[in-house]
Amino acid sequence: MLPENFQFTQSNLQDYLTCPRRFDLRYRQRLQWPAVQTAPVQESERRMKLGSDFHYLAHQHALGMPMPALTALAENDPSPELGAMWHSYLAHRPAELSADGVRLFPEVTLATALNGWRLAAKFDLLAAQPDGRVLIVDWKTNLRRPRSDRLRARAQSRVYPLVLAKAGASLLGQSVPADAITLEYWFTAAPADPEIISYGAPQLAADESFLANLIGQIAAADTFPLTDDTRPCRFCAFRSFCERGDVAGPLDEFEDDFAFDDFDLDWEQVSEIEF
Repeated sequence: MLPENFQFTQSNLQDYLTCPRRFDLRYRQRLQWPAVQTAPVQESERRMKLGSDFHYLAHQHALGMPMPALTALAENDPSPELGAMWHSYLAHRPAELSADGVRLFPEVTLATALNGWRLAAKFDLLAAQPDGRVLIVDWKTNLRRPRSDRLRARAQSRVYPLVLAKAGASLLGQSVPADAITLEYWFTAAPADPEIISYGAPQLAADESFLANLIGQIAAADTFPLTDDTRPCRFCAFRSFCERGDVAGPLDEFEDDFAFDDFDLDWEQVSEIEF
């Protein structure tokens, strides 16, 4: 059984959708298994740091840190890629972020109750427009732009707009209608080609039903079977534990098929706004 204070997120829901056994090992049993997800390890770690550094720059910019200071940080970084990412951001960041009267909320967490459980979302950035529209921006630092159908099929694309619609009033001081919400995935690898997902009441109802049923299924589950699709096992830290290989999959293929920034978020360490 899950502990009563268990918190569902897009990350652990995606893990369950990918492989119920992975969810069980990672979140119910909290198994620490000493295996890497991708290879080569040093390049994987470098890419993760590069992504983290870009998120830091975008976060500080949203907080009001002067652009010249951030540009100097990016250009003086040992990796020239960070400077290139930053200049792409300056040239192609969503126009809504610079609109008159916009309110920016970087790195904020909201939570709501769904089917008797807590569902939380940690947003890279929320941009609230004076007319009531709210843009969710999620920075993606993949080597290549992921396919649109895979992005839209991910739990994140359901969880983020739903949580904002349900809990946004606690942050913004007013309700957030579903048709006022837009989710934008912005890619350092394709800064002029973001994935923009409009929202609305029909999608909210569909997502609420889907996620409530999914959460109920997980909470009531007695068994957590291995996935029949062995492709994700190449990038799973538990692959040797489950006897599905002992060699990590290549980083370039991982970034083609998965949202690189979504893995291994430490949800116990983030601050939050209560529902």
